[in-house]
Amino acid sequence: MGESNNPERERRILAAAADLIVRYGYDKTTVEEIARDAGISKGAVYLHFKSKEQLFEALLIRDSEAAIGRFYEMIEADPKDVTLFNIYRYTLVVADEMPLIKALYQRDRRVLGDFMRRQRDLPIAGRVANFSAEFVRQYQEAGLIRTDLDAGLIAYLLVALTNGIFALDTIIPGAELPPIAALGETLAEMLAHGLEPADAESDHTAGRRALTQLIDAKMDYIDQLHRASAERTDK
Repeated sequence: MGESNNPERERRILAAAADLIVRYGYDKTTVEEIARDAGISKGAVYLHFKSKEQLFEALLIRDSEAAIGRFYEMIEADPKDVTLFNIYRYTLVVADEMPLIKALYQRDRRVLGDFMRRQRDLPIAGRVANFSAEFVRQYQEAGLIRTDLDAGLIAYLLVALTNGIFALDTIIPGAELPPIAALGETLAEMLAHGLEPADAESDHTAGRRALTQLIDAKMDYIDQLHRASAERTDK
């Protein structure tokens, strides 16, 4: 096994990078500082990651995977697990708990810096965090969302609401914003009253199946990113 096959050292590198980037931002954080905080040499960092950009990509992948796991735990612990409205509010709560995921939602230039400018689309944010029209359609078929509204528009508005909430402190600097958990709970209630069918019989088994497919698709995407990153490191 090569020296790069050292999971504990890689974990320390990623932990150090996360702490420094959240505190000082991607641009101001150097590989030397990451190595120092991880208690290793700069050369050892390059055994795992060819560049600071690749290291940060790995960090976003790690946190996206953790966010999906945390979201699933919260859904599993809630007796109303598969409702769109719980899914929406837990998406907000999980993003708020994880600084880098929150920075992706906010497109925070202080944290993401030059990485955001060079990776303008930040596809990991859209693929991991957002709702899809197909997912909304499946919930409509399961009787969990009204069918008289366009699935694509519902998905778009849910994404817009989520990103708008996290962008508020950049739009209104210094404003005292309510806790994200409280906002999520209130918005979920409002969405439930507006989107939940009044009479239709809901199929929660179908809803859970759709949610599982959504989570599996996100995890498959993260696995693809893992493989692509490993291939770049091996070259």
